[in-house]
Amino acid sequence: MKILLAGDSTMASYGEEFAPLSGWGQALAQLLPVEVQNFAKAGSSTRSFMEEGRFTRLLEVAEAGDVALIQFGHNDQNPKNGVSLNEYTMRLQEMVTLLKEKSVIPILCTPVEHRVDGTGQVAETFAPYKAVLRRLQKEHDLALFDLNRYTYFYYQSLGAEKAKELFLWLGVGEHPNYPAGSMDDTHFSAKGAQVVAEYVKKRLRPYLTEELFTKTYYGACMYPEVWPEEVFASDVETMAKLGMNFARIGEFAWKDFEPQEGVYDFSLLERSLDLYQAQGIDVCMCIPTPTPPRWFTKKYPESLVKNQDGTVMVHGSRQHVCTNNPDFRRHAYRLTQKLAAFLNRYDNVVLLQLDNEFKCHVDLCYCDTCQKRWPQYLATQYQTVEWLNQSWGTSVWSEAYDSFEDVVLPWRTPFLHNSSLMNAFRRFTADTLNEFAHDLCHFIRMETAIPVTHNSAFGFNLQNDDLFGDLDVAGFDTYAPPTDFPAYTLNLDRWRNVKDTSQEVFLLETCTANAGHLENYATPRPKGFVTSELFIGLAGNLKSFNFWLFRGHRYGVEQPHSAVLTAWGEPDRGYEDVVKAGELHQRMAPLLAASKYVKAKVAVLYSDYAKRFYTIDNGGYYDYRGLFTDLYGSLIRKGVSVEVIQESSSLAEYQVLFVPFLRWVSPQVLRKLQAFVQKGGKLILGPMTGDRTEELTWPEHNGLDNLGEWLGLSQIQQFSVKGIEFLGAYATHQEQLDRLVTTFVGDDSWETLGQTSDSKATFIGKTQRGKGSILYIGALPENLQTSPMWDAFCCQEVLPFESDREFLQIGKGLMKYRRKTKDGVQIYITNFAMEEASYQLHIPAKELLTDRDLVCGTQLLAPYECQILEWTSLGETNS
Repeated sequence: MKILLAGDSTMASYGEEFAPLSGWGQALAQLLPVEVQNFAKAGSSTRSFMEEGRFTRLLEVAEAGDVALIQFGHNDQNPKNGVSLNEYTMRLQEMVTLLKEKSVIPILCTPVEHRVDGTGQVAETFAPYKAVLRRLQKEHDLALFDLNRYTYFYYQSLGAEKAKELFLWLGVGEHPNYPAGSMDDTHFSAKGAQVVAEYVKKRLRPYLTEELFTKTYYGACMYPEVWPEEVFASDVETMAKLGMNFARIGEFAWKDFEPQEGVYDFSLLERSLDLYQAQGIDVCMCIPTPTPPRWFTKKYPESLVKNQDGTVMVHGSRQHVCTNNPDFRRHAYRLTQKLAAFLNRYDNVVLLQLDNEFKCHVDLCYCDTCQKRWPQYLATQYQTVEWLNQSWGTSVWSEAYDSFEDVVLPWRTPFLHNSSLMNAFRRFTADTLNEFAHDLCHFIRMETAIPVTHNSAFGFNLQNDDLFGDLDVAGFDTYAPPTDFPAYTLNLDRWRNVKDTSQEVFLLETCTANAGHLENYATPRPKGFVTSELFIGLAGNLKSFNFWLFRGHRYGVEQPHSAVLTAWGEPDRGYEDVVKAGELHQRMAPLLAASKYVKAKVAVLYSDYAKRFYTIDNGGYYDYRGLFTDLYGSLIRKGVSVEVIQESSSLAEYQVLFVPFLRWVSPQVLRKLQAFVQKGGKLILGPMTGDRTEELTWPEHNGLDNLGEWLGLSQIQQFSVKGIEFLGAYATHQEQLDRLVTTFVGDDSWETLGQTSDSKATFIGKTQRGKGSILYIGALPENLQTSPMWDAFCCQEVLPFESDREFLQIGKGLMKYRRKTKDGVQIYITNFAMEEASYQLHIPAKELLTDRDLVCGTQLLAPYECQILEWTSLGETNS
């Protein structure tokens, strides 16, 4: 692969006669192990770059798999060049489209910032252009490197005067190429170009390296700030004896690292990291921003979260401060940068975790900062208040606004707020949270190249695809119940696919036996469940399996939570499983290192946008997470391996795609679905897919909006059957339908597969398009797990595409993943049921954990038993 550069003077390469002038593209070429071709030119705008043929020359050398970095704005911003914001947008769209046609990966870059603005202040001066780039990023499923925000913060951290070192600032006679000197606040010196190039190199790492991590980790969370030094040192030794090679620390230790404002003390961290290093234990270090200390909340009380009813959170617990508050951000950024600089000294710090479980305990905030930022956000999103009024339909109930400042926050009101207002405020909350997270990444990358992650989870209201877009690797926490193992594997299948550039994923928290806190005494898991979790997790591409926590707490609120050791240092209830899991990890490690995960051919699209819609428009009974888990679990329990993907994911690798509960189908997603079907894919839509607009309004012309028009569906009717008998028929089965039902009439190309019993209206239909097929499901049976109707549907439409059907067929309670080796295929399989389960083996296999040869026929697995089946010399099957 090659790196291709399209841009202006700040990116361009220069000869010695212009030294020390340098563009960051020139410096990048010296840093990367691959070829860099720099087409950037001084003075280029998007218009001139295309009209002068420079983009054409770039396209001529571009090949599939190349990466093209695009950075324009400096000269487009200059009125003398006559490039409007609309033309800027259209030119970039054309570049992106042409690059994608050649299977080149376009990456948009926001323009690097000037040292200072016209008033001599470090400022952000490209806001309209950044808004365009953000919009193009979403519309075209692109990566975006925010060089503008990074350089803005970098100059701030140095101070405007010291930042001159990064630019072409020269005194009279200081350099022979500039005898009269130079006072240039736009163009870089070699030092400044190097700073930007180093950042770009870090961001390009996932494109240049197949895997960031060459080994798998097993460990636990530890809290050196809580325990005496001798206790902590003993625990680190015990951790090593248990075969653990990974520890996560620091997420709540802000007070220890900054005991007084502006006074930093990393001595505790230094002692801890030295102990880990001596035992050969690698560390995930957390940025401790969820727990601002008391000195902070006393001095900055306006930073505390304000609830919808006007009450204000007080100090204590965690996440009590609004992440939008400027004082909080200033202190958080400063602490993050100092921590990152300190951690760069330790080779055994292999991962940095941002914060801890964003939005775990809080959701919306109505503080003064949020009130101030809200109209600014709306102005960026909607441009004019007239467009906002039209988009939201504010003629209802005299809700129309005369200015963005007039738009209320969704405080308490006698009835419900406008659905579009509630949706926009939740979007504002998610977007500004991601802004904070990405800012933390900038301050980390100023100091270190340690990869960055976050421990997300399904229960929090986040926009995870955007969140992880700027992070290096995915991470999550889960405490799934043993009675519903798909709730655990859903995490594996979702977070493995949250980043298009990497399938590596870290499980950063799970329990040894049970979760728990003062108001929840949870029941321990059955013995053996944890080993099955670890086994199938590692098979599914986990890079870490990490317990919360190593030694139980004596204080706080989570004392009932199980641990490796009790608070008094004895083995806790799950200790036996911890030992067995450690032994299993060591046995699996060489097998995992010699194999690669193989994706399934069936995918299900998960959407945080849809989840947000269901928090608002749910009929009083729908929960997106529950809906999705139920459908996903029904497929897993039938032995269908699936990938859980998102709107931005590529569809090229899949044969069957489920798109359920996606209430708004964006134009970009619609184009991808159309292409998927044209190329031969099977698309299964619904229920409720396409029944709302982007602003959470009802469609204007078709009950399924643009999706319905493409499908040729009309006479859309949607109604609730909760609490009444309402049957649907499919094949030879007739069953009660579940809650919200959508019926429709298709054009002549549609075949009716399912009808309602009352009016014979269609609720399942099928049509052929191009080389593929489409099904729309207007309602599901009431209980997917026991439904003969759903069994019949899946047997007909899905099971023929199951990836591993030639090797085996698994029964209920079993879970499997496929991996490939240099010489063959491996299938990792475990029994999550609390009773014996079986599978049918179609081709004789070698079982690697017991070194047995298995013959065709029924194979039995005891509860939580694990097997690794291997087939070698299978030719084309190994894919």
